[in-house]
Amino acid sequence: MGVTNRTNSSPIIELSNVSKIYQTYSSPQHRLIELLTGGRRRYAHEVRALDDVSLTLERGSRLGIVGENGSGKSTLLKILAGVLTPSSGSVRVEGRISALLELGAGFNPELPGRENIRQFCMLHGMSRAQTDEAVPHIIQFSELRDAVDHPVKTYSSGMAMRLGFACAVYVEPDILIVDEALSVGDAYFQNKCLHKIKSLLDLGTTFIYVTHAADSIRSLCQQGIWMNKGHVRMCGASAAVGAEYQKEVFRRMVQSGLVDQPDKVRASTATVASRGEALSARQAAFAERVAPLRTGSGEAHILDIVLRDEHGVESDRVGFNRPCKVEVVYRAQQPLPPDYGITLGIADSSGRQIMHFNSAQEGIYLSSDGLQAPQVIEFEFTSPLCPGEYGLMAGIAVCTPNPVNKGQLMLGKVVDYCVGGARYAVLYPDGEQVYNLWGLAYAPCKISAATLG
Repeated sequence: MGVTNRTNSSPIIELSNVSKIYQTYSSPQHRLIELLTGGRRRYAHEVRALDDVSLTLERGSRLGIVGENGSGKSTLLKILAGVLTPSSGSVRVEGRISALLELGAGFNPELPGRENIRQFCMLHGMSRAQTDEAVPHIIQFSELRDAVDHPVKTYSSGMAMRLGFACAVYVEPDILIVDEALSVGDAYFQNKCLHKIKSLLDLGTTFIYVTHAADSIRSLCQQGIWMNKGHVRMCGASAAVGAEYQKEVFRRMVQSGLVDQPDKVRASTATVASRGEALSARQAAFAERVAPLRTGSGEAHILDIVLRDEHGVESDRVGFNRPCKVEVVYRAQQPLPPDYGITLGIADSSGRQIMHFNSAQEGIYLSSDGLQAPQVIEFEFTSPLCPGEYGLMAGIAVCTPNPVNKGQLMLGKVVDYCVGGARYAVLYPDGEQVYNLWGLAYAPCKISAATLG
């Protein structure tokens, strides 16, 4: 199985039919007997952490790896980083590798952080002069301050992660490998890490990231692979791999009872048909689109999401900085309590939700009038989003006041939740006015200048 970024012509990583096999024993005595008999009596059981994995990465590629615990993700990274040798197959890696595989890996816990930084840099091929130049930058980025002169064994997990990440990104790697590190630490430092990673990607650094979060590989990576029991179950574009992995996670959550199985939602078409009603082809298509990740208790169902442009015309595109309307069509299956609201989310092309609206926030709740008759709640707004592709998701949930943040509602019971209901594009402005359209959203800004003193 290969993953290739065709914009580059020189492979920086090539794995061919790589397997990693561990020998396990049911007891220490069995291991000893096998050793003493020269292997004539076999007690070992083979565990294949990796089984016949092939992979090609071009320079500058960004690869995300997802999979459950024990799927072989970390073993694959350790082989790429040279920490482990494969049992069979060949591995070719070119360039300087910097790997953040686990907290504290590669550091001497007895030495201060400063000495560990120097050792890390020199072990990664940096000269003394380069190391002297890098050390203050690493200390500044890690924000360890005085703690940098304390032994690493006294560090918290967050401090160890800061030190490890700062070292990993400041040795000017050709290949940066990160295993779940961004799940540790506060939101501020996570954003700081992401910004630094993106700056390295802009310089052409090859990036490999292992995570359990499908959203992360969609936002950081071009390509993705899904590991399962030592095999590559799927490889391709990160968005496609992330979506399929997320479906599997949701399926397992349903099986384990962690979320409600939306039986009523899945059966809605048959139920309606039995009453002599017919779902429109549009609503049937909507139900099919959202079925893989749909969840909820089923007292009410979302039937459709409709986008209208500033002229009120149904469309899959809206003008930049122009008014638009989103209609969420729903139907109550039974009388509803007075605290059910509709939520509407807007996500970017990587699946990250970037805007959120809640009808209950405006005092608008679901109606049980005309039970079984479709109802609609409309969201009108002027979109501040920069030109690009976006997705719409909608949900029905119990909304109650937040006892801590008085201006915010808390979402409780989920009645219906639909991801992937609709997509639309924000168009570039066609007038003469020039806008600063960097980032995800635009906001008018008054800029002035003054002389201090």
